[in-house]
Amino acid sequence: MKIQLSDLRRTVNALFDHLERTGRTEIEVTEDFYWNIPEKHLYSVYAPPPESELTMGQLSDDWTEVAKIASGQRPPTAYALVWLSSLLRVIGSKLIS
Repeated sequence: MKIQLSDLRRTVNALFDHLERTGRTEIEVTEDFYWNIPEKHLYSVYAPPPESELTMGQLSDDWTEVAKIASGQRPPTAYALVWLSSLLRVIGSKLIS
């Protein structure tokens, strides 16, 4: 599978436009910590990751780093997509529940 960044950008813009059209301009996130599965195990679905290798992530830390990029205090990096993905996941889950 190949994903064109232009297609991904259009999709993200369409989703955010949809949320704004439906009156959602902010989302309250009350959760903070989450389980993080190391990348080497994340896509090996036929072998569960060893419990000893599970770590925790923190949404507030992820948001702090992403907000620094938005404000220009930090340069964008590819790894910031990982922080952003955790935020988008919790937001998507909240909006469908």
